[in-house]
Amino acid sequence: MNSDILRLAKTISQSTQVLDQYAEANEPRMFSLDADAPARVPINSKEADSAKMIAISSCMELIDRLQGPMSCLQPLWNGTSLQAISRFNIASHVPLDREISYQDLSQACGLHASKLKQVIRFAIVHHELFREDRKGYVSHSSNSRVLAQDAATQAGVDHFDEFYGSFVHAVDAMEQYEGHEPSQTGFSLSKNTNESLFEYLGARPEKSKKFADAMKYHQSAVPECSPEFLASGYPWKSLPPGATVVDMGGSVGHVGRLIASTNPKIQVIVQDLPEVIENAEAKALQTNGTTNGHSGMPVKFQAHDFFHPQTLQADVYIFRWIMHDWPDHYVVRILKQLIPSLKAGAKVVLNESICPESRSLPLSVERYIRWMDIMMLSINNARLRDEEEWHDLFQEASHGFGPVRCWTPQGSALAIIEVEWQGDNLNVKSVI
Repeated sequence: MNSDILRLAKTISQSTQVLDQYAEANEPRMFSLDADAPARVPINSKEADSAKMIAISSCMELIDRLQGPMSCLQPLWNGTSLQAISRFNIASHVPLDREISYQDLSQACGLHASKLKQVIRFAIVHHELFREDRKGYVSHSSNSRVLAQDAATQAGVDHFDEFYGSFVHAVDAMEQYEGHEPSQTGFSLSKNTNESLFEYLGARPEKSKKFADAMKYHQSAVPECSPEFLASGYPWKSLPPGATVVDMGGSVGHVGRLIASTNPKIQVIVQDLPEVIENAEAKALQTNGTTNGHSGMPVKFQAHDFFHPQTLQADVYIFRWIMHDWPDHYVVRILKQLIPSLKAGAKVVLNESICPESRSLPLSVERYIRWMDIMMLSINNARLRDEEEWHDLFQEASHGFGPVRCWTPQGSALAIIEVEWQGDNLNVKSVI
C-alpha cells in the first residue's frame, strides 16, 4: 500500500540515512541531546543540508497527519515555561556537574517548588531543556547547559520573555487601531506604552543591548539565517578596488566585518544610531585597539539614522534584516532617504525572507517564514513581502530604481534582493 504516511516515513528514513553517514564522518554526536554533546555543529554539505530540510519537513507533515486535523487547531506553544526560566534565571542555578533537588533549586532561584516542577517538566518535553533522570532531581541537558553558560543564548531566551505579550495582545491591537503605525501593536499594548519597539528600546539602553545580543543568538540558533550566506552569496568580488559598501542599521558590525574580512579591497562602513555606534566603537577599541578600520579592524563606523537623508556616496547600501521591521510607508521613507547620495549604478541590497506562494516551499521553510511574518505583525505592524511587493515599494519611492533582482543562496532562509539606481540616467529628480 502506497499511503501518504508510508511515503513520508520512507522519505524520512532515506534522508536520515544521509545525515547519519554525514555525522559518522564528521561528528558522531552532532544529533545527540545528551548534556555533554556538542550544542551546535554546522553542516557543511549541500547534500546533508538538503537531507536535513527534507527530513524536518516530512516529520512535520507526518506528525500533522498522525495527530489529525483537530490537533492542528491547537496553539503552537505556550511561552510560560521559557518566560519563567528566563526571569528566575533557573538554568544558572542548576549545577553543571551534578543534579539538584527541586526543593534546593526552589530556594536558589526563588520560585515555589510546585510551580518550578511544572515549569521544568514542560521545558523537558517541549524545549529539551533540563533532565529529570531521578524523580525530584534536576540536571542539565545539552540545551540547558548552553543556556547556563552562553550569554547570547541567555539573551535569546530573555528575548522571548520580553516579546511574548506581543502575541497575546496582537488581535487586541487589530481591533483597537485602524492604522499601520509601529506604535499601534500588540507589543505596545503589552508594555502599556505609545512607543514603538525601537523607541521603547532607545529609551532603555540595557534592554537595547540585550536586544542586540538576542539578534546574534537568533542567527546562530537558526543557521539558515546566517550572514555567511550574504557574505558568500553576493558578488562582492565584482566591485572595483576601493568601492564603498555601507551596512545600514549594521549594529556592532558583525556582518560588515564578515564581508570586509573576505573582501579586503573594499571599504565597509557600518552605520547605526549614535548610541549603537558608541557601543560598537567601544567593543572595537577593546578588541582591536582602534575603531578606524586599521590594526585588524576592517570596518569603519558612522552614526546615522536611516530616516534622515544619506550623506555618504557609496557603491552598495546593505539593509540586512531591517525592512521587515517596518510598515510599507516607512520602508518607502527609508528608501527615499538614500536618493540624495545615490550615483548611477549604485546598488541597494536587502537580505530578507521572501514571502512565497502558499505551499510552494518545504514545510519547515515556509513555517519559519510565516512565523516571522506574523511576529512582525504582532511587534512592529510590519510584514514580510514577495518579489512583486518589493518592486512596488521601490517604484513608490522613485521611478529611478531599476528592476528587482532576487535570489536565495542554497540553504539560506533569506533572499538577496538587489536594485540598481538608474535615476541619473533617467534624469529623475526626487523629492524626499
